[in-house]
Amino acid sequence: MTIWELRCASVNDYAMAVPLNPGDVSAGLFRIDGKPLEWKRPPRIGFADSTRKNHERPPADVSAMVPGAMVLNAHAHAVLAPFLSAFGQLLELDSEGAPGPRFFYNVTHLVRCVDVEHSEKNELGRIRREVFDLSKVPAEAAVFKDPATARSRIYVNDAGKAVIDQLIASAGLSGIECGMLEPTL
Repeated sequence: MTIWELRCASVNDYAMAVPLNPGDVSAGLFRIDGKPLEWKRPPRIGFADSTRKNHERPPADVSAMVPGAMVLNAHAHAVLAPFLSAFGQLLELDSEGAPGPRFFYNVTHLVRCVDVEHSEKNELGRIRREVFDLSKVPAEAAVFKDPATARSRIYVNDAGKAVIDQLIASAGLSGIECGMLEPTL
């Protein structure tokens, strides 16, 4: 079995979603630690494009915002929500500068499968390269986070990757991919 990272495509290709109210970030509205979020009001977001000249990057169907989370447009939501919602929340955002609603995907399905002791860590002790205990990964299609890396990664198993890849291809979604992680022991 292989563990994949569910992630957004390169921010060099598409505009990135950004919170428009800096207080929303400090208030923890975009906390992505695997716990459910509750918003009294949908946070406002826009799209940042730091390209030069006249080559403006458009928002993707699935946009990057913070590591370990993604923002879906209405088309991506219609296609992916039936599968993704089983593993987390799709919370509506107040989107400025882009047509249609946007949704923040917060994965709440936690699976303790990262072998913290054997994983490679950086100088601050944070996991840089995961080693997985594959016996703890569900066999059925799943999207999940591990508490040790919840603030930076969304994982998907082989069966989940097959479902997501098929949905992406059938709908022609942009900005989302299941990327290969380093091999496990």
